[in-house]
Amino acid sequence: MTRVAKKIHFPVTRLAELAARPGGVTRTTALEEAAKSVQSMLDIGLETTNYAMASIEAIAYSAKNGRLEAENMQNVLRQADHIVTMAATFGFAGLEEASKSLCDVADGLLSRGLSDAAPVIVHVQSMRLMMPGGAELGEVEVAYILAELAKVRMHYEFARLSAGAAADTDPPEIAG
Repeated sequence: MTRVAKKIHFPVTRLAELAARPGGVTRTTALEEAAKSVQSMLDIGLETTNYAMASIEAIAYSAKNGRLEAENMQNVLRQADHIVTMAATFGFAGLEEASKSLCDVADGLLSRGLSDAAPVIVHVQSMRLMMPGGAELGEVEVAYILAELAKVRMHYEFARLSAGAAADTDPPEIAG
């Protein structure tokens, strides 16, 4: 039995022609320029983050009898999502994780019809500690705060919503 060679034809597209042309910038240069572009937007990002944080604080601290209305909880979730986006964009990892945790809590409370303000307030206070421009927290302190927030989620049995969320762990020991 003999094999017959098959001829495969790839059409030449405009994109293929453009990609094959010499020139352009190196990968390193492109990444450096992209980083500069992101950093140039830092002021807008911080303004957005501060606005969202102030909105969440206003909602959380206005709770009547330790309860938040569903509409307010929805607003907390929306504003926390803005903080997650800004924190991830500008590399504020601790704030990003705490904001994701607040999203988990707010969504969990909403889905179960609960209106407890206490877990929201704990998250708000933790997020305020991690806001840019505040006190500089070390990795150990941030890990401790995040582990404590995980205990709040575990108490209410709320699952993490984001696929890449950090696992719930025990808080690290802080030397003091």
